[in-house]
Amino acid sequence: MSVLSIRVDGPNDYRLDRGDVAEPGEGEVLVALDSAGICGGDLSHLRGRNAVAAYPTVLGHECAGRVLRVGPGTSLAVGQPVMVYPTTGCGRCRACLDGRINNCPSIRVFGLSDPRGCFSEEFVVPETQCVPVSDAVLDRFGALVEPLAVGVHVVRRGGVSAGDTALVVGTGAIGLATTLVARSRGVRVFGVDRYTERERPALACGMSDFTTDSGDVLEGWLRDRTESVDLVYDTVCSPESARLALRVLAPGGRYMAIASAKPGHELTLDYSALYARELSVVACRNYVRQDFVDAAGLLESGKVDASPLHTATFPLDEFGRAVEELESNGSRHVKVLLTSRKLLGTRALLRGE
Repeated sequence: MSVLSIRVDGPNDYRLDRGDVAEPGEGEVLVALDSAGICGGDLSHLRGRNAVAAYPTVLGHECAGRVLRVGPGTSLAVGQPVMVYPTTGCGRCRACLDGRINNCPSIRVFGLSDPRGCFSEEFVVPETQCVPVSDAVLDRFGALVEPLAVGVHVVRRGGVSAGDTALVVGTGAIGLATTLVARSRGVRVFGVDRYTERERPALACGMSDFTTDSGDVLEGWLRDRTESVDLVYDTVCSPESARLALRVLAPGGRYMAIASAKPGHELTLDYSALYARELSVVACRNYVRQDFVDAAGLLESGKVDASPLHTATFPLDEFGRAVEELESNGSRHVKVLLTSRKLLGTRALLRGE
C-alpha cells in the first residue's frame, strides 16, 4: 500500500508524494504517524532559507507515532507509542561518546539535513531514534513532546532554583516550552513579545505577566514587577535582545542564548557588564535524547501541561493550507500539528482547524 509524504525537491518546490514504504531492516522499525509539528526550520527549508537544508528530502522532524512493524534485532513492541529523536551524529567524536549528539560536528537532523523526515503516513527509522512514551502522553500531547524537550534542555543548561525570576524574550513555541519547564521548577516568569496575540498562550503557560513594550519602557515595566531577574531566556538573540539581557540581569545572572543561529550570526556583548556582575552566557542547541525522556516524564506526572502550545491541526494532505496559515497568520499560532487523514478528529489534539 502506498503512503503519503511531503517531499521537498528544492526551494519552493514541494509535492504530496505517494509511494511504497520500505520494510524495516535490521535494527529498524516502521512507525505510523500520529502527529507531527511544523517548525520554523521546516518553513525555512521549504523556502530555501535554511543553511543546513538537504534536497530532496521528506520534510519534518517533530514526530510522534506508533510502531507498526519491527525488523530483526529490535526490542520495541508493535503498537508501542514513540517519539522520534531526530538527531544523529558520527558516533565517534567526544560529543557523541558523551551523549551530546547535538554538539557533534557531523550532526544531522531528520527532515532538514537528513532526508529521512517524518511528514509521512508511515516511515522507517532506526529503533535507537525512538523514545518510548505512554499511551496517555501520546493521546494528550503527541508531537508536543518535542518542543517541550527543547525547554527541558534549556532549563537544565541554565540551572534554576525555586524562587528564581526569569524573563523570556520571544514567546513562540520554544519560549513557551521553556516557560512551562521553568515554572515546573518553581521559577517566576515574565514574557515579552512584539505580538499582542501571544499574551493568551503566555499566561496559559504560567507567565506572571506579559508585555509588548521595548527599550526603557520595558525595563521600567520589569522593575515595577520584580527586584531582580536571574535568567533571561532569549529566543531572538538580536543586538537589542542581548543588550536588554545584560542590562536587566542581577549579579550572578545567566543569559541563555537559545535562538537558532544563522550563518554569520554575531552578538556584541558588553564585557564590562559581564565582568562587573559576573554574568554567565550559556548557549543552547536543540536537545539530547534524555531531554525527550524527561519531557515525557513531566507530562506523564502532570507537572506540565503542554496543551497551550497547540493552536491548530491539519491533515497531512492539506500541508499547503497549513503553511499558508502559518505564513499569513503566524502571530496567532504557537504549534501547528499535522496528522493522517484517518486520525483527523479522533481526539481533542487532532481536531481539525
